[in-house]
Amino acid sequence: MYSSIPKGMTDLTLAIEKATNAVLTNKYNPFYYHGALPQFYLWVLFLSGLLLFAYYIPTIDNAYFSENLVNAWTSVDYITDTLPFGAVVRGIHRYAGDAMVITIVLHALRVWITDRYRQYRWTQWVTGIVLLLMVLFIGQTGYYLVWDERSLVLTRMTSSALEALPFVGPGLKAWFLNGAAITNLTLSNFLFIHIGLSFSLLFGLWLHYVRMTRPVITPPPAINYILVAVLLVFVFLLPITSGKMADINAQPTSFEIDWFFLWPYWLLAHMDTTMYWVLMIGGSVALCLVPFPSLYKAAHPVEAAEVVLNKCTGCSFCSKDCPYQAIEMVPAPAGSRFKLLATVKAYRCSGCGVCVGACAFDAIDLPNLLDTDVTAKIKALAETK
Repeated sequence: MYSSIPKGMTDLTLAIEKATNAVLTNKYNPFYYHGALPQFYLWVLFLSGLLLFAYYIPTIDNAYFSENLVNAWTSVDYITDTLPFGAVVRGIHRYAGDAMVITIVLHALRVWITDRYRQYRWTQWVTGIVLLLMVLFIGQTGYYLVWDERSLVLTRMTSSALEALPFVGPGLKAWFLNGAAITNLTLSNFLFIHIGLSFSLLFGLWLHYVRMTRPVITPPPAINYILVAVLLVFVFLLPITSGKMADINAQPTSFEIDWFFLWPYWLLAHMDTTMYWVLMIGGSVALCLVPFPSLYKAAHPVEAAEVVLNKCTGCSFCSKDCPYQAIEMVPAPAGSRFKLLATVKAYRCSGCGVCVGACAFDAIDLPNLLDTDVTAKIKALAETK
């Protein structure tokens, strides 16, 4: 099968995985849970975010408390400096977001390097890119909620960039600010976007898994403990702080940048707004289109599995074991001894041979590859692990 990935890069990745197996065994090899790692951090973000939400106040002014200033910035300051373990929870929330971005990127790189993004896997790739973009935007809204000087700069840069879009720009700006200008409603809107989009990730994950028979959605507990320990190391070594309280009458021009989430603002500050949107939108679309050239099967044919109907007993083992739902059990024709027969959806089949190994009746084959050869290879791989 045609592959655009340099073979040396794939071989190096597999060699690293094999070496890791020798140290940690395949059960605890993090390379085998690269898709589950960001989802674990998502659960950490949900839990820590709910704890922060209990004490967060989404306002920017002091309309009702003339003597005791209470707003978004002071509520974050209270969480960090006064609330027991508040600084730890805030640090976990921040660094779990960074870790989620890192693990998503590593997950995408491994999928690309091992050539598992093409043809029947295009749904996983496209939904994965969309999920990454959503995570980046959700993380950016988290910086708005702190409502320090950096939050004010980010809010103004975002509203100006949205307004520059043709036709839809003014409407998007009004939606983003929840009005014509920055008010208390703006912070309420930011909080709604941050929480609402976060929970919409669950729907995106469902789409991401929809063609996978047995997705790995959580690492073993031992790996989870290590992931939490790594977070706590960063929390205590690099504690999270806020900048000065935002003043909408001031014009702050610089801020500390988090390269995991805020790199788009660095680009926005160093290029024309039109070029910025061309780059961001064009780059996002290009990433989504990466697997589509391989859909031309004439150029890159896949040898789909074939069912030997006179041997099929309708046991459904092949259907249950197929990783990509490429085998469906359908009613057998009249006169058959069995109720069901297997049928292959060629456009989903990867030619991996898992179904051949699953069938106990030699009722499914790969073209130009004997089922005995496939079974022998599967047994050899199982013995090495």
